[in-house]
Amino acid sequence: MKKILIITYYWPPKGGVGVHRWLKLTKYLMKHNYKPIIYTPDGGVSPLVDESLMDCIPSGLEVVKRKIFEPQRIFSFFTKKRPSSDILVKKRVSFFSKMLIWFRANFFIPDSRSMWIKPSISFLNRYLDKNPVDIVLSTGPPHSMHMIGLGLQKKHKVKWIADFRDPWTDIEYFDNLPLLSSKRMKHEKMEKEVVCNADMVLTVSQSWADAFQKIGAKKTYVLPNGYDPDDYNYNILKEELFEFKIGHFGLYNELRDHSFFWKTLRELSRNVSDFDKNLKLLFAGEVHDLFFKQMKLFEFNTKLHHYPYLNHDKTIKNMMECDLLLLTQADSKAVLGRVPAKLFEYIGARKPILAIGKKDSDLEKIISKISYAWFIDFGNEKLLYDTILEIFNLRANNHQFNDDVSNFSRENQVINLIKLINTL
Repeated sequence: MKKILIITYYWPPKGGVGVHRWLKLTKYLMKHNYKPIIYTPDGGVSPLVDESLMDCIPSGLEVVKRKIFEPQRIFSFFTKKRPSSDILVKKRVSFFSKMLIWFRANFFIPDSRSMWIKPSISFLNRYLDKNPVDIVLSTGPPHSMHMIGLGLQKKHKVKWIADFRDPWTDIEYFDNLPLLSSKRMKHEKMEKEVVCNADMVLTVSQSWADAFQKIGAKKTYVLPNGYDPDDYNYNILKEELFEFKIGHFGLYNELRDHSFFWKTLRELSRNVSDFDKNLKLLFAGEVHDLFFKQMKLFEFNTKLHHYPYLNHDKTIKNMMECDLLLLTQADSKAVLGRVPAKLFEYIGARKPILAIGKKDSDLEKIISKISYAWFIDFGNEKLLYDTILEIFNLRANNHQFNDDVSNFSRENQVINLIKLINTL
């Protein structure tokens, strides 16, 4: 039985996509005779909390926790708000928030969890002396987790896997950080040190894997996000047969909000019989500051049902009640490799998926292989109009989609991961 120490900031009761990846993979690692050990903060600051995920932690899993200090606690005390998921991509922030962002960016590198690095290395060095493991795996962001992994590798000569759910200096908001030039160089140096020293770099898309290879990664592997078939045990009965419900789940910030989508919906509402009458919009998650004003502008406010947050079980159930699942990319840095984690849970729901993004991106390549998914390139109003109309006309057929998407199941991903680990 191989032991694998997984260093992760995101763990229940924190919520969001950063939790689900290793919570689910851990479940299947245990099923396949691995012994994962989770190292995670005791507390910490997160925009999302989902207490229901505590019930998903596998029985018998060892979870090691250690206290963490984070500057966000101080910032939240002054702002009286939970940290926003999209603070670094917002176009309008207060002067006070800009000051806090500048301070955080230049004094806490690689991120605001940096004060946890040295205490964690010291603690885990003692832990590993008594409890040796076969593999250390760090998952980021936050990339402070990778710096902990690097520190452990230097002393214990253990095999180390660095899992990048997002890029480091190529992430969409990195260029928005008000970094001093010396601090920017420090980020680049840290990133290169992590990528070049890890025995394997995992990431979620081929474009990002290629980028890490250019930096100097020894070995890369694409481990996309996925879905757990066990989550979809719902019998869904539509209350209104002809209702056309469009659902979006997760963060919907300004960069992901494309006006041509709303213009096209309005045009369909005016041109197509019964479209306006049957249209409903369900948005679950944080939305940008102008979202509700925009809904009024396009006259969709009466059709909108917004949940600021749904726990994971309710999210899946609501996905399965939709007739169209919306996914939008931001036309920004690293877009070619950005494959939103929600795509894979959409795939598991087996409901029509409409993705708006960049032509020739990794997202388009995945979408093109699934019969119930449609891809629209940025600004293509004609294709968008025709596609939504096609999906609208599908809703009364009650068609079952039987694509083989098992390669995205968490268990099959773990089987492939174990094969890779055995090559290290």
